Amino acid sequence: MSPLRAKAPRIREKRLDAIGAWLGSTSAAVAEFSGDEVVQRIRTFAQSTNDDLIYALRIAGTIRNSVTVVHAPRGCAAAGLAHALAGPGSVWASTNLDERDTIMGADGKLRKAVTSLHHRHRPDVVFIVASPVVAINNDDIQSVVEELREELELPIVPIYVTGFASRTAVTGYDTALHALVKYLAGSATAEEKGELVNLLSVAEHPADRSEAERLLRELGLAFVTTPDNADIRDFRRAIGARASIPLCPDAPEYLGHVLREKYGVPLIEAPRPVGISGTGAWLAAVGSALGLKKEAAALHARRKAETEQSLAGFSLAGTAVYLSLAAAHAFALLELVHELGGTVAGLTISHLDRLHLPHLRELAARLPDLQIHVANGQAFEEASIVRSINPGLYIGDGLHVPQIARLAVPAVSLEGTPVIGYGGVTGLVRKIRAALAFRSFGELLGRTPTPYHEAWFRRSQNWHIKQEVK
Repeated sequence: MSPLRAKAPRIREKRLDAIGAWLGSTSAAVAEFSGDEVVQRIRTFAQSTNDDLIYALRIAGTIRNSVTVVHAPRGCAAAGLAHALAGPGSVWASTNLDERDTIMGADGKLRKAVTSLHHRHRPDVVFIVASPVVAINNDDIQSVVEELREELELPIVPIYVTGFASRTAVTGYDTALHALVKYLAGSATAEEKGELVNLLSVAEHPADRSEAERLLRELGLAFVTTPDNADIRDFRRAIGARASIPLCPDAPEYLGHVLREKYGVPLIEAPRPVGISGTGAWLAAVGSALGLKKEAAALHARRKAETEQSLAGFSLAGTAVYLSLAAAHAFALLELVHELGGTVAGLTISHLDRLHLPHLRELAARLPDLQIHVANGQAFEEASIVRSINPGLYIGDGLHVPQIARLAVPAVSLEGTPVIGYGGVTGLVRKIRAALAFRSFGELLGRTPTPYHEAWFRRSQNWHIKQEVK
């Protein structure tokens, strides 16, 4: 059966046994995923968390010449402000559902919003993003889509997120990608396969995307990048590609899966190109799959020499580093820390699922006692862990950096920091040098109290993580 027949994909908990709450060693995590079923855990208290709506909005906001209608109360739409919908050129609106709308339905508001935005902006495509409220009151979005698609002669794409079906926010990426391919890709036959390759890029920093594209050009490859900064024609081109190359083995996994299962586009198994060795492994995987082994090896040798020269002997020897990032990103940065001579004191990652089992097995063989904290938005848990470890450096995605800095731990934020490829190594090392060299600001912050009462820190760090009772 085609993976696109349903209106939304299966959530990651059911498809990949994803978990969003966990604290334990790498060896324990391997044992957890080695069975047929993973025991789900819940938090009896959660400080904050992203949901699938926010992640879906990230993707919708990156499609060129598009308009996004968030069919929800305006509070749900405001969730997009911190991400791609707040970027330059983004056009979005909310249907601003009220109490009456949640009871009687709001089909009329949705029609009015889509029609008004179409006449005002003349987009190539309109996205209608559902919300928890719509999932509860069961508004008939599909009827509005079919009616207006014919009336306006415009692609209209419904994205059916719910906000509560999954505890793993990355499910929102899957849901948005499912809708994009289902409604924009069309069909392709074997005779239509071309020489293009797909670069699968989801919610990447523009500089990271540019670095990967530059590497592919140096290999002499023609490519189409989706979904980041794509237009609707790129999805038709993507289904006729000779292969798909992921920039991350996690976020675009569902897109690569659908392109392979429905359209026969091979998915190249490649690591995230972070660090000198990591980028070389990514190039080697691409070269091996596309008959460019020698070219990939030569490119890596040249860029490796240039990068090592620019690092001027920089080393993290004697520095214990704590990482707090999305899962695949954290595993890639872990290898870069080791490559630079440092050690990793612990990890906080957004989620864990069967896609990560190869990394877990490798880590368990080398670092069986390394602690993994699975959490999204739980700053108080992370602050307690970091305080007990007291690492020499913290690298995170920006969300919790202010709280960690108040523990007087040198911190590097990767929010808005490119890390892909050889250029990413030199840029990150520059930020690490600065954090380690100029500690006075961190020491000053360390004199101020954290927002958490001492009683929080006296509790075990997995105090609120419990096995789900069915």
